[in-house]
Amino acid sequence: MSHRTFYLTLFIGGVFWVNPYPTSGENPRDSRTPQQAVEKGLEFLIADAVTWRKERDCATCHHGTMTVWALNEAKARGFPFDESALAENEKWTKERFMERMEKPRDTRPGWRMVSTPGIYLSFMALTVPEQKSLSPDELKIVTDHLIRHQEENGAWEWSSAPPKNRPPPFFESDEVATRLSYLALELDLPYSDEERARVNASREKAAAWLKTITPEKTTQSSALELVMLVQAREPDDVVQPQIEAFLARQNDDGGWGQLDDRASDAYATGQALYAMNLAGVKRDRDEIQRAAAFLVQTQNDDGSWPMVRRGHPGVTPGDFVIPITYFGSVWGTMGLMRTVGE
Repeated sequence: MSHRTFYLTLFIGGVFWVNPYPTSGENPRDSRTPQQAVEKGLEFLIADAVTWRKERDCATCHHGTMTVWALNEAKARGFPFDESALAENEKWTKERFMERMEKPRDTRPGWRMVSTPGIYLSFMALTVPEQKSLSPDELKIVTDHLIRHQEENGAWEWSSAPPKNRPPPFFESDEVATRLSYLALELDLPYSDEERARVNASREKAAAWLKTITPEKTTQSSALELVMLVQAREPDDVVQPQIEAFLARQNDDGGWGQLDDRASDAYATGQALYAMNLAGVKRDRDEIQRAAAFLVQTQNDDGSWPMVRRGHPGVTPGDFVIPITYFGSVWGTMGLMRTVGE
């Protein structure tokens, strides 16, 4: 059968989406739209979370926390899914992470690190204000946990756990943990004057620490640095150069890699699209459309995305790819949602 090459143009989410990749008609991904890729992604996330829960009974950061975030994102942006899955994952995740929120900080080496679900679900509440998974009172409990787990120097640490137990990119660095926590503490909650003063003091300490470090400039840290500028309502002459510098990291295939010397993947590309949306970058901009096309073309038939594990320097990553596949698939799905959803 002969292969025909053409450009597929579709009107989606208020903008025209142009598929710049050759289309043969033989591969389902050739005609898949970003909307359909999101729906396939959600199907995978829900089904794989069910499998993980049955086989492991563990509400991890990937199959628990990130599922709750992705489904709240989908609900807020009008993508269809079985909403009972959100309720199930909320219950499963909160049963396992909320119980430790009010406990004193564990001072044992490797145990004193901040709750990662607490950080990410609070950040979710900031970026998806319509979410109902965590109530204001629950978010205040998480806030108190974050403040108790802040280091004296103002940072939040993931490095308190052994490197093999905090693989990147999810557990990238203390810089990433600190930027996420700083943003999570920006939530507008019904604080008393005393509580608000504690939150403000914590954020000031974090901002001071961040000024003392040299940013790692991974895709993730750069995305969060940009989001912090946007949330701080910095002027355009500050934000726009950061946006252009971030877009300049884009690879020729339309995606982003986690590091400058790594191939594009769904984790970094999805995060890039998510950050660009928060920064107000227009969906019809060429870089955004090419990134969406990259995600559509690289999605597996089951709705997941292929991912490769990496480790911190000196640590050989293992061959257990389920967590990073799930993380990458969450970010790929959410990045596309921010590109085509209302």
